[in-house]
Formats: sequence, C-alpha cells, structure tokens
Amino acid sequence: MNDKNLHINNKLSQNDLEDFLRKAEVPYAQSREEVWERLSQKLDETLPHRSRTLHPRRWMTVAATLMILFGLAAVLRFHTTTMKSSPGQHLLCELPDGSKVQLNAESTITYYPWWWRFSREIKFEGEAFFEVQKGSPFRVISKAGKTVVLGTSFNIFSRSGNYEVQCVTGKVKVVSPSNKEVVLLPDYSATIASDGQILVQKNRESNPSVDWIHNKFNFTSVPLITVFQEVERQYNVIIQTGISSELIYTGHFQGQRDVEVVLGLLCTPFGLRFEKISERKYRVY
Repeated sequence: MNDKNLHINNKLSQNDLEDFLRKAEVPYAQSREEVWERLSQKLDETLPHRSRTLHPRRWMTVAATLMILFGLAAVLRFHTTTMKSSPGQHLLCELPDGSKVQLNAESTITYYPWWWRFSREIKFEGEAFFEVQKGSPFRVISKAGKTVVLGTSFNIFSRSGNYEVQCVTGKVKVVSPSNKEVVLLPDYSATIASDGQILVQKNRESNPSVDWIHNKFNFTSVPLITVFQEVERQYNVIIQTGISSELIYTGHFQGQRDVEVVLGLLCTPFGLRFEKISERKYRVY
C-alpha cells in the first residue's frame, strides 16, 4: 500500500469515529450489557459494510476498522470532562447519574463521562458539597485524601495539603494517603493530618462546613492569613499582606457584604488597616 492511500484511509477512520461519537449517546440508567449492545449497534450503523475476504488490498480497510475500535475504546475510557469555578464564582455541576456537586470558588472536578456507568470516580481539588445518588461506590480522589460513599451528602475541603470531610447525611468513608480510613456518620467531620493520621470529631453546630453554600463563612481558630485567602477566592481580589501566621481568627462574615466591609471586620480586632491599591487589589498592614 502506498502512503497516500494509507493517509486517506486514516482520515476516513477518524471521520467514522467522530460520526459514531455524535450518534452514540447512551442513557446512564441502562445496564452495562445494554450499554455495550447499544454501542455495538451504533458502530455497525456507522461503519460501511465490507467484504470479510481478507485480500491483500483489503488490509487497509481492516486496519482502518481496528483504528476506529481502538479509538472508540480510548475515548470511552480516557475522555474527561473538567469543570472549574473561577474566583468569586460558585458553580453547580450535575453528573451523568444525577448526582450534584456545588463547587465553591476556585475549585475543580474532573471525571470520565463515558466510563461513568462502570466507575463513578472524580478527581477533585478545592471545596465542594456533594449530593450523591445511590448506586455503585462513588469515589472522590484528591491529592491529600480520598472519600468513598454509596449515596449520601457531604462537604470536602481540599486545599494546599489540607483535607477535611463533613458528613451531612448517610455514611462517608475517608481514606488517607497512608491507607488509614474511618467511617463518618452525620454531623461528624474528619481531618487528615500531615502524618496520615485521621482526626474525627463531632461538630458543635449542625453542618457548619456547608454554610458557604449560603454565602456564610465561619472560622474557628484559623490563621488570619487563611481567612484573607478565602476572601480573595470569594471576591476575586488580591490581598497583599505580610502579617504574622500566628494571628488566629475566630468569627464569621457574610459573603454578600461589600469586600471593604468584610476587610474592616477582619482587620479591626487585630489593630490592622487596609488600603485599596487598584480596582481589585488591597494591602493589609
């Protein structure tokens, strides 16, 4: 076969694959066997009928068909969908099975939509509230830990190596990078320490970690510089400061207030001041 004919056949194979993917939408509710049967039917409809006699000149056709099959398998297994909330933005995402994820500002989820029927797994960083439909195990993988559930609702905070899970309904299994694990019940939270140990505690308030959904931000014995970082995320601003990491803050603020009102509430108890440098930049001193 010459290179020109091979190039034409490869181009045809790619077009066949793209045409197949446009047609092959499969409802999540179908069983695995029904999914594969439907995909096979769609593939048969997409590919032209060809002779099964494998003469030398037909090897290009066989090769093109195999390329489509391998390409399809790769797309089904490795094609990802990523959803990311920008600074100052809360984003609601619906997954293929109807599960919902509310992303706090500057958070990201990545999942495999075509493989969801076989494995409900998400890669996640940031903060989000999950409402999971019942079904096969649902896994949320972050750099600092892993959370596994069947059907429940929970909040995950995973930023800068810090990992905390708040169970709201059902049961939640939290797994550390060192494979230590605990099971949480409603109103309990778990924090993974830097050494891989998991600290479990019962919350004093009901679901304090999910107040951010309603633009309420509560902090208990948190470094003030961490609070300023949250203000940056929620308001899409930059705060320049050289304050000590030993300043500890306990309190709350409403995200619907003007950013300068919030900065005033945070700075005053510590004898700090702030000034506006530009449209979206402030300095705390």
